[in-house]
Amino acid sequence: MAPFAVRISDEGLAEIDGEPLVTDPGQSVHEAVLDRLQQYAEQRAVAVEATVTDGPGAAHFVLEVSPDGSSRLLDRPSTPAPAPAPAPPPPPAPAPASAVATAIARARAAATAPPAPAPRPLPSQLAGRIAHINALATAGRLAEASAEATALREGLTRSAGTEHPDALEARAMEAYLAHLRGDHREATVLALSVARILCGTGDPQAPAAVMRAAAAWQRLEEDRAVEIHGNELLHMWGRLHGDGRLGPADERLAQRVRDRLEALPAHV
Repeated sequence: MAPFAVRISDEGLAEIDGEPLVTDPGQSVHEAVLDRLQQYAEQRAVAVEATVTDGPGAAHFVLEVSPDGSSRLLDRPSTPAPAPAPAPPPPPAPAPASAVATAIARARAAATAPPAPAPRPLPSQLAGRIAHINALATAGRLAEASAEATALREGLTRSAGTEHPDALEARAMEAYLAHLRGDHREATVLALSVARILCGTGDPQAPAAVMRAAAAWQRLEEDRAVEIHGNELLHMWGRLHGDGRLGPADERLAQRVRDRLEALPAHV
């Protein structure tokens, strides 16, 4: 798979592959980025790479994050898209002054420290199946990877239940593979189903799941699908707002969804 594209703004906002990232209370944006990349690595049972752009005109670097949470900087340079002329560099400071320096410092510390245990270790058989699915996707065999992910999710649902974390991760993997295939309607439906379950159980990852669903929804083109699924997004955001669980990034994204729905033709 291609490296994830991470962008961090001067305002301390981050996105991964265009998807806004929500930080937990007391969590820095860099910790949130690394935690999310670890989640992706856990889902695939293999280390993932990310090309990081930290602020306008800042340096670019490639970060590798493993399923166990360990991370390291890769020597090869990244190839970011052309950007406006870089801003003047900040004055030197005794401590790391830029967000890039902060991220690099943490990555180097993690790379030299003993690997931290995964929050929820996967059984070897399950990890093997996820690794196989990832290998199929990496080889471009997306239809086979999707079929394997669906079979995995169905089996986990039968044995452990729809709301089991492993079953939800398999469903999230299905959504991601649908996105890679260009089937954005299926990706949206699957991502929404994960978000719906997490919202219903009060899971702390619910806001992030709704954001992932919104990222898939933004690629929809058929007006009726945009309306139906957009309203469901707003309904879930409304529930989370009532619980006091939405951050500024969630609110901004929700407003963009409202704006798009209001711009739909009246006959939808």
